[in-house]
Amino acid sequence: MVTKKTYQDYFDVLGFNESSSIPGGVQNYDTENAFGFIGKYQFGEAALFDLGYYGIDKSDGNLFKNDWIGNWSGKNGINSKKDYFNQGSVQETIIYDWHDILWARIKFLGLDAYEGQILNGHLITISGMLAASHLLGAGSQSSDTTGLRGYLLSGAVFSPEDANGTTANQYMTLFEGFQTPFVVDHSKAEIIPGGKGADVLTGFGGDDTLIGKENTDAAIYLNNSAEYDVEKNSDGIWTIKQKNSGLDGTDILVDIERIKFPDISLALDLAGNAGITAKILGAVFGRESVSNKVYAGIGLSLLDDGMSYEALMQLAINVALGANATNHTAVVDLLYENVVGFKPSAAEETYFVELLDSGAYTAASIGIVAAENALNQANIDLVGLSQDGLAYFVPL
Repeated sequence: MVTKKTYQDYFDVLGFNESSSIPGGVQNYDTENAFGFIGKYQFGEAALFDLGYYGIDKSDGNLFKNDWIGNWSGKNGINSKKDYFNQGSVQETIIYDWHDILWARIKFLGLDAYEGQILNGHLITISGMLAASHLLGAGSQSSDTTGLRGYLLSGAVFSPEDANGTTANQYMTLFEGFQTPFVVDHSKAEIIPGGKGADVLTGFGGDDTLIGKENTDAAIYLNNSAEYDVEKNSDGIWTIKQKNSGLDGTDILVDIERIKFPDISLALDLAGNAGITAKILGAVFGRESVSNKVYAGIGLSLLDDGMSYEALMQLAINVALGANATNHTAVVDLLYENVVGFKPSAAEETYFVELLDSGAYTAASIGIVAAENALNQANIDLVGLSQDGLAYFVPL
């Protein structure tokens, strides 16, 4: 049985990481670090000003210095830093109130839409966003690089850190998936941009715009592919619409290379790795193999993980020919017949074999020549694939 991580568990972990306070043990309510942050949860002047405890009479002209020269408001009996240190129960009230404020700021900045997205391998959760905001601030509309906002807009590639070197990625991972009293309404239209990393974006519901930007990005849907109409528009942007007025609505996919359904997936980058995969399949295994979703998934996975065109071509030839992969005549016959449709003449066979024997070409490089040939691209209907996507199964 999986134990649910409660909201109180979240605060216990936060207190331990902020001040080494031990759940059920020693609580370091009276601690102050080298940068002037105080208490179990390491608050600075600016946060306690926002909460109405410190400097609200403008007695401290710089709320980011944390020198605590200003006046305290007396709220909840806190009239001094000493009172703050001595009132652990008030600190526990403050941290709950502070998270209400953090969540309001996250929503105001529209960052709640990122809940459930996977940016650069990091799952974005409500509790993770709260923790990162406590660490670095939620950010502001005037800056695309600071706080939680800057972190999310970068696609979790830029991971800012606090003065102690703790990063946003560390807190996003550490505080993933705790229960909170907050929820996100994903039924409204949302615009969700990724970043420079490989992102996995989900619209959840409503009419959404998913923007992958750089790298190989995926859009995930919860229902089988037959429930959606997928269309490539003239501007290269894809539209995916759930049939029968389904809750997923109509999504716009920009710079998205993969669509993943529970039953199959589609690779959209026919000018990239999907095209390379399809062309290799056609040249090495024949035009019918382009519909082999297992083969397509293996090729895509290897390319997406960094394998080169040439290395994948050599691997495909090795698989197709086995022990004959080093036999130049076998290589030539395989590629020629799959691309042209019949075996080469003796003269043609001799010509290509001599290119391999002389070292002018390797099996992989001559395989790429065959794959890039216009006949091969016509055989596999590369133009049609560019409009429909290459169907594949994700390798287990």
